[in-house]
Amino acid sequence: MKHLMFTQPLGALARRGALLAALVTALTLSACGGGGGGASDSASANPPATGSTPSTPVATPGAEDALSNGSITGFGSVIVNGIRFEDSSARVSDDDDDDNPGRSKDDLRLGMIVTVTGTSGTGTGSVTTTGTATAIVFGSELQGPVQSINGSTSTVTTSVVASGTSTGTSTGTTTAAVGTQTLTILGQTVVAGTRTIYDPTDLPNGFASIRVGNILEVHGFLDPATNKLMATRIERKNNANSYKITGNVSSLKAASKTFKIGSETISYDGINPNRLRANLADGLTVRVRLSTTQTTTGTWNATRIKAAHQVMENRNKVEIEGLITAFTSATKFSVRGVPVDASAASFPKGTATIVLGARVEVKGALVNGVLIASRVKVESEDEGNNGNGNGSGNGDDNNVSSRNEIELHGAISSVNAASKTFALRGLTVSYAGTVDFQRGTATNLVNGARVEVKGVAAATGTSVLAKKIKFEN
Repeated sequence: MKHLMFTQPLGALARRGALLAALVTALTLSACGGGGGGASDSASANPPATGSTPSTPVATPGAEDALSNGSITGFGSVIVNGIRFEDSSARVSDDDDDDNPGRSKDDLRLGMIVTVTGTSGTGTGSVTTTGTATAIVFGSELQGPVQSINGSTSTVTTSVVASGTSTGTSTGTTTAAVGTQTLTILGQTVVAGTRTIYDPTDLPNGFASIRVGNILEVHGFLDPATNKLMATRIERKNNANSYKITGNVSSLKAASKTFKIGSETISYDGINPNRLRANLADGLTVRVRLSTTQTTTGTWNATRIKAAHQVMENRNKVEIEGLITAFTSATKFSVRGVPVDASAASFPKGTATIVLGARVEVKGALVNGVLIASRVKVESEDEGNNGNGNGSGNGDDNNVSSRNEIELHGAISSVNAASKTFALRGLTVSYAGTVDFQRGTATNLVNGARVEVKGVAAATGTSVLAKKIKFEN
């Protein structure tokens, strides 16, 4: 099965008359990873001013009151920021693909950055909160050839570790990435860590499968100020007919119709006016589609330039995952360009690590362009993990609630009792380690059995190590 994937429908953001009449359209969340976030065009959008706090919007019953922007951590339906969104009637679109708007939930993959809008639901304890999606937008930040690779790898025997206990070792060895590695693609630094998911077919050993010259598509969280992309998913694109780069415009020269993103010079001379972002200027964050060959002077020709953001409406319940892109204080900052007022928020991990560039999840309400936070949590690279991707964990492991962990629902196939693996939602799941079985045992794992799996990504980032398997039929 190709890809760590799942499918969802999306399209343009759904708008309901009753809600729109009551809400004010204002916010732009940064679409880091094209996953749809809309953010202001400045990568360092000003944090909210101190003063009176805007009133929280109130949606009518059944209206679209929820927005969740972050990486996909599970399927059955799509799971983002701990919310399991029913997606059977949702519209799916790629916000970077004007030429091919027809998308479906089959195009969604684990680790993609998405924006889900819809109605919220409830959940308690270790039960995933539920909701109903009306629209899902996905997309990537970067696509192009690998220019350099920086990171050590070592050949290790693949072992299954769950709940801190290793009880099984698979046959053979595989080259597994150790620690954090980086790639350079189109002059941008791609940071790959224990939370990065890799396409299991074209990159079977994760980071260790990547070679200079490979054409890769990268999903993740971009920090335009440092020109670094924190990768959440990496795929091979063997026959790409275009490249893509997202970042801040600099060194704009109207006379020669050129500008830079990072170290790369881009020409927009001769571009179709309908494909050129209006009022192009230094400091704007844009997504640029490029031809696949440079000119003799090393310039890339742009075939389309668009804002890297979507305009979003106010929402009662909003969760945004991303990097802090502007910082005044722990209660006044921006996430991917979205101003955050955290003056009344709780901080489960304290405020010491609320700093510029930190990866956080912010929960609250979106009011007139400001996210009024009720909760701000720093998400460390090894959250819910032991730091090496093998799945032994911290205190979050008991209920598998960490955002770093994967949740899958559905009917299993390709059961292999000898290797203790099965396939689910396009993923290989291993149950060779210590697994908490509920409503059944390992002997009940047969083709067609419907299960809920909670676990973590393996060291290579290409499969799932189960920690809990619950039978649903």
